[in-house]
Amino acid sequence: MLQRSKTIESLYDTDKTQQQTIAIILAFTAGTLINRRRLKPHQHAHQRDIESIPECIAGEKRADVSSAERRKKRGRSGSDLLVFRWLSWIFGTFPFLPEIWYWLLTYWIYQLSRAFTARAIAPYPHIYALAEEHALQLLAVERFLHIDFEQAFQANMLTNHPCIMPVLRHVYHSHIIVGVVFIIYTYTFLPRPVYRRIRRTIAMDNFIAFVILSLWRVAPPRMLPPEYGFVDVLHPTAVEPGSVWTNNRFRLTIAAMPSLHFGTAVLFAACLARFSPHVLVRWMAVLWPAVMFVTVVATANHFVLDVVVGAMVPVLGWRWNRGVLVLRGVHDWVLSPVTHRMDLEE
Repeated sequence: MLQRSKTIESLYDTDKTQQQTIAIILAFTAGTLINRRRLKPHQHAHQRDIESIPECIAGEKRADVSSAERRKKRGRSGSDLLVFRWLSWIFGTFPFLPEIWYWLLTYWIYQLSRAFTARAIAPYPHIYALAEEHALQLLAVERFLHIDFEQAFQANMLTNHPCIMPVLRHVYHSHIIVGVVFIIYTYTFLPRPVYRRIRRTIAMDNFIAFVILSLWRVAPPRMLPPEYGFVDVLHPTAVEPGSVWTNNRFRLTIAAMPSLHFGTAVLFAACLARFSPHVLVRWMAVLWPAVMFVTVVATANHFVLDVVVGAMVPVLGWRWNRGVLVLRGVHDWVLSPVTHRMDLEE
């Protein structure tokens, strides 16, 4: 019976992972087709731009001038090779394709960094003990501030609204696909300077979050001893199998501080509420952080203070987003020979 349960659990994990992967592929395919031609500048003329942030536009202009100067220095002879002519046509016709590369790069650098850390600290139980101690310290601070309602909130949800928990599990796991849809939407409908700043901010947010979780490791509420009353509703049991995304040996479990799920939700909502040309999207966007707050607390994945710090991450990321440009030299060194031969604009 136990073996059968494990087999069913494994099949469930595989099916769910495949569904998530297929959803991401379909979303990126749709984004590529929707943006199959470059939009002309006048098509964004009616949209609210980022002119209220002069330093952003000034920075973009400096970057564009710098790129133009580099292209002028190295020349634009292109290539007569058929393969590069085909690649030039493909990337010229589907300009969203490089954005998929940037998303994959940002996502996998962050995830592989967490995976490497998870394996590096696995043999050291004292690190996990320290993370639990930090979690109890957070709980003590919350008690002092009278905001330690996580356990009572989860207990109320499990007792009085159990039908909502499966929905919240799906919300938690939708974090990645929602991010993909956000990237596609902002690329399609927002001015390029705004989109580029958002893209850099996401990368900077990942960096800031990784620094914080590396310097001060915190166990999530669900990993505290049973006497604290938290229930793990995301991870596998015989009745409710979890996802391979939430149950594997490469997953960094003691990374509750900060809540990047909530911080990213705040970033998405703020950007859409400020820059989206669609009124309905602007109004609906503000609901996403509230939904994510309920999700991360009800599933016992984060303390309230994790959420507070998580909300500060995109604020810093937006402010420091141009720090990502220090990697421009590496980008040019790796990709310039190819983009030069394809006669592609940077």
